[in-house]
Amino acid sequence: MTKKTNLNIGKKFPEVAADSLVNTRISIPDSAKGKVTLVTVSFLHQRQAQLEAWLEPFISRFGTTKGFTFYEVPIINVGYLFMRFMIDSAMRAAIPKKKHRHVVIMYGDVESYVKALNLDPRNGYAFLLDRKGIIRWQGQGYPSPETLKELFDIAEKLAK
Repeated sequence: MTKKTNLNIGKKFPEVAADSLVNTRISIPDSAKGKVTLVTVSFLHQRQAQLEAWLEPFISRFGTTKGFTFYEVPIINVGYLFMRFMIDSAMRAAIPKKKHRHVVIMYGDVESYVKALNLDPRNGYAFLLDRKGIIRWQGQGYPSPETLKELFDIAEKLAK
């Protein structure tokens, strides 16, 4: 299901400060400042395929282009922090090494992100941020060819 909502367009993306899979501290949107950034967010492991469906085409199109970046952000309830080593290790094993610096696992208050962005935690989401960290486009679920085209068109316009 692909659905684009406009509720968050124009809002600054709420801060996500956490470690990437290569153990570097990332703070989104600050770490992406000056770049057009795709941020995918999920609250459930079962939504991983939805995130990949947005990320892979974006990476293919813009992955090596200066001025673009991306982050995959699994947001996990702080109650699972005691399992962090196992969860992080499983993600390192499952995700290709070339993407590790772009995967930022946030252990925190899931409810605050759900409320801040008016999200349904059962879905995966894609947010396109401008160079200042403002949300300029949002998608959820799986993309269609039309929504990917729209994402690419807006990303190219933001890069100019």
